Amino acid sequence: MGKNNAIWISAKLLLGLFFFFFFLYPLLLVLSRAVSSGFETFALFIEVLLKNDFLLWNSFSQAVISTLFAVLVGLPMAYVLARRDFPGKKVVKSLSLIPFVFPSILVVISFVIIFGNNGWINLFLKDFLGFEEHIQFLYGFSGIILAHTFYNFPIVMRFVSNAWENTDKTMKETAKTLGANKFQVFLNVTLPQLIPSLAASASLVFIYTFMSFAIVLTLGGLQFSTFEVEIYRQITRNFNFEVGALLAFFQFLILSIVGYGYIYFSKKYAIKSSLNTEKPEKLNFNSLKGFFESLIILAGIIFIVLPLISLVFFAFFDQKLGEFSLKAFEKIIFPSNVSLLGTTPLLSIVYSLILAFVSSIVATFFGLIASLKQTRVRFSEVFLSASVAVSVITLGLGYWLGFGTGQLWIIAIGHAIFAFPFAFRIINNALSRIDSESLDAAKTLGANELQVFRFVQFPRIKNSLLVSLALSFAVSLGELGLVLLLYDGIYATMPVYIYRLLTTFDLFAAAAMGVVLISISFLSFYAIEYFSKDESVF
Repeated sequence: MGKNNAIWISAKLLLGLFFFFFFLYPLLLVLSRAVSSGFETFALFIEVLLKNDFLLWNSFSQAVISTLFAVLVGLPMAYVLARRDFPGKKVVKSLSLIPFVFPSILVVISFVIIFGNNGWINLFLKDFLGFEEHIQFLYGFSGIILAHTFYNFPIVMRFVSNAWENTDKTMKETAKTLGANKFQVFLNVTLPQLIPSLAASASLVFIYTFMSFAIVLTLGGLQFSTFEVEIYRQITRNFNFEVGALLAFFQFLILSIVGYGYIYFSKKYAIKSSLNTEKPEKLNFNSLKGFFESLIILAGIIFIVLPLISLVFFAFFDQKLGEFSLKAFEKIIFPSNVSLLGTTPLLSIVYSLILAFVSSIVATFFGLIASLKQTRVRFSEVFLSASVAVSVITLGLGYWLGFGTGQLWIIAIGHAIFAFPFAFRIINNALSRIDSESLDAAKTLGANELQVFRFVQFPRIKNSLLVSLALSFAVSLGELGLVLLLYDGIYATMPVYIYRLLTTFDLFAAAAMGVVLISISFLSFYAIEYFSKDESVF
């Protein structure tokens, strides 16, 4: 027993050291840099805020409005998925993983193709409806909200639909017996059970949109700059680490409050499935209600799938010739502008795969350690809440100060830090579904802790470990901000390569590389769905 305890204590110590050196230490460096110059730096920070008073307003307003629209779009989809049974339901539900496997830089390309000044919608208005001037759909505040809504409403859809499916129908039946109508039952019985999942998903969407980097950077411009973009600008263009650090620390304080709310409501949301749940009814396509529910499903599918279709179509279609072509792929296979882009497509793919492979293993390994043999003081929850609230640019600044730039391994570690919350939640949920009787029976028969894990726990969570690996792989594959800050012009991954193509206005080649990236990402997507089967991933 002593040997087992030594192993578990060593594992927890390793977890603590990992998060200290690669999470807490970089943040302490940011804080130290922020206060190192004392009042002078603080005065400069206040000056930056006063001169750029729009930073605080832009950051909050776009995050609040994006969250509101994500909830408004996600809730109807959550209802239909939870309460109705229809052909292809699992496929529709699996689409809710799109935000985790669809890199944000590809969202930008897709929305430029559809909503841009020369995009599909403007071309339709011009050619078929006689509009002489294009309509500004995309660039600016409206474009940011539109892209954020697409990118985040599936989070609300998945969280709330999972909770809705697991609501206990006993209270609902009791309320009906006492004379309550459908609206009263929903308001007083169903809604209180859904609020934790709704609050958890809304908190997560707010955090993601507040820290949004690629979408705001490319669609917003300086006029709609947020804290995240300004931190990047202060560091990379002005080389003002002190102001960048103060902005990063200020943002961290704001998001820590929201992050705590996310963890609090997530714990309430992550309840075990009720044994007395209400079975979904078959969708009646012939009724008026069924017709509107079908429209909700169709609209949701279109909103999710259209950006994917546009990306693939644009990469293979030559608009000038009006025919399908492989010229865009030839441009990335035989690049003539290597000196401009600083790398080759093949190297960018290799760097992306190496980073994703290493970070997925690290995130899953520490997610497993954090989930096993929990104590009353759950340090993993502290790390989880903190890592959710720290932005890519803030952690990247800490790595810059502590480890320098141009190191592939430190970028991989950073990706693992950001994938850890997903890995932890997936593995922890799988472990919580194992009945305590099985564990107690194994211990009664003389099994030690390692044997219990090997013969009881591991067989039941191995699929979840594979899901964790796949999701962490996808998270790393599409990450842009950390690499852009730390790669030092050496390790340009696929997202960086696409971003550089966009800055040279080569949208066709960017779309082609985007198809390569999303194809690899969807291998992860398939693995997640295959190994998760009918169990909830989150």
